[in-house]
Amino acid sequence: MYYVIQVKTGKEQQAIEDILKNKPDDPNFDVFAPHRKSIRKYKGIEKEVIERCFPGYVFVETDNVKGLFEQLYWTPGFTKLLGREADTNNFVPLNKDESRMIDILYSRNNDRITEISNIEVREGEMIRVLDGPLAGLETQIIKVNLHKRKVTVAHVFCGRLVTSGIGINIITNIINK
Repeated sequence: MYYVIQVKTGKEQQAIEDILKNKPDDPNFDVFAPHRKSIRKYKGIEKEVIERCFPGYVFVETDNVKGLFEQLYWTPGFTKLLGREADTNNFVPLNKDESRMIDILYSRNNDRITEISNIEVREGEMIRVLDGPLAGLETQIIKVNLHKRKVTVAHVFCGRLVTSGIGINIITNIINK
């Protein structure tokens, strides 16, 4: 199950290192701050860069949330574990759909970095995803920025609608006349 931890913005990597120092005894344990690859243009040259997706947040995959919470109490820079039920001491993990999005966009196989998706553009900026993490998520694309080579995907995290920018590579530009 995935849980979301709020930390000081810019201190995500330090929080990950602090959490890993006293890693709980859980074979499924993983802690990460999701990143994405995108293409940026600097001085006329296109370069691939890696950017943080959710500044100020770290994700943890664990089956031992009580052990995680006890460990976080001693972690510097820890702000709070999101998803705590108001009347109890229970912590609510991300639901199945939210966890599915994490698994699709920020897969362990890719070191929790979202790869660039290849798309084709049709007349009127209609796009078709050819491959990459956006394949099958076309209905969740809410904005396309061809100039910056980025699409914005909407999904729900912790009960709130959140948007994520995903890098794209334009393979073909088909214009029907």
